[in-house]
Amino acid sequence: MQAVLYSQARNNLRSIINQVCDNFEEFIITTKDKQSVVLISQEEYNSMKETIYLLSSANNRDRLLNAVDQIDNSKFIKKDIEI
Repeated sequence: MQAVLYSQARNNLRSIINQVCDNFEEFIITTKDKQSVVLISQEEYNSMKETIYLLSSANNRDRLLNAVDQIDNSKFIKKDIEI
């Protein structure tokens, strides 16, 4: 994550946007009066929102964490799906 002042961000906005979108970089942009924002790509934002949604239900969260645990411990059955 990179930190830049607002004036630097304003002067290099196109470059910063390209870095954010192309390389999934994150930028903290801070004003003179110490207000800050984080700039992330819309793709990253959508991914975060989806993760929050999926984990917001206790039942769904438990099922997902159980599935991750099974994968980590190689306790799963591989099945081929015909398309």
